[in-house]
Amino acid sequence: MATTEIKKIIYGVVGLVIGILVSLSLAGIIGAYTELGAKGLVTAIVKGFADTRSWRAALPYFIPIAASAIGLAVAYRAAFITIGAEGQVILGAASAFWLLYYVFEGHGASLAVSLALMLAGLAGMAYSLVVAALRIFIGVNEILSSLMLNYVAIGIVNYLVAGPWQQGGYTRTAMLPRAQSLSLGVGVALVLFIGVLLELFIVYTKYGVAIDAVKHARRAAQTYGVSISSTILLVSAIQGFVAGMGGAAMLLVVLRQLRSIGLQGWGYGYMGILAAWLGGLHPIGALAASLLISLLYSLRSMLQLYGISDSLVLALEAILVLSMLAFTTLALRRGGE
Repeated sequence: MATTEIKKIIYGVVGLVIGILVSLSLAGIIGAYTELGAKGLVTAIVKGFADTRSWRAALPYFIPIAASAIGLAVAYRAAFITIGAEGQVILGAASAFWLLYYVFEGHGASLAVSLALMLAGLAGMAYSLVVAALRIFIGVNEILSSLMLNYVAIGIVNYLVAGPWQQGGYTRTAMLPRAQSLSLGVGVALVLFIGVLLELFIVYTKYGVAIDAVKHARRAAQTYGVSISSTILLVSAIQGFVAGMGGAAMLLVVLRQLRSIGLQGWGYGYMGILAAWLGGLHPIGALAASLLISLLYSLRSMLQLYGISDSLVLALEAILVLSMLAFTTLALRRGGE
């Protein structure tokens, strides 16, 4: 078992390296048709990765993306293919804001922040359990129901910031006081801690075995007394709780107020889906993949400083992520033989 896991990790890293090399080669081909030329474009990308400012700028995005990814990695291991992390992140942030601004204004910061994180997690969990209940009791496809609930969460927040919670002439809320915030280091450490905890949960507990059995050997799992419905409820609760808490952490570390989020939301939950698969459905792998995706996200502004247009940056990022995902998946399959 241990040998297989090590083999998978080695193959995964090899796939990642091949994916990066392939994407850089494609970037060079595309760059030949730009003013920078092939060499200039590839050099700009490599410099962007090597610049420590890119890494520092990536950390605020890392918090909600990683929080989404580690929970989704657990859910996907049980073949519960939800895409509802986006809505849970947004709802978690809104729940935390409500508690801090309307309930705990002027009260002790540490207690208030702790309770806000907990409430956000519970809100995300409740939202996720709706999707699980629809799947278990009615048979509704969780991809469709979670997607629709994402739009519901976006609509709720847009309504609140343009109505009951609006402050001033813009569609935004008031700012939370500095005392009711988290440092970037604490926010990142919180997500890392939960990621490690979930990895241990998957690898070393009987629940982790049951979760994998539901996906890979459902009939055998049922024969040995594993409840499919209970397992789906468990992974759904974990996934929603972590995503909701990630939304609150994003609010407390970076935003400190809510603004209109348009029709598509922030997108962190959707990036978490990509990070979960890129990380091989391991919470630890999802953390690493989230850092990479966050870095790509922060590189957008830096690469534009080198004269690369925003649309080309987006296309290059998509090529990079797709290449890494394809070759990592192929390598992991090879490693699992």
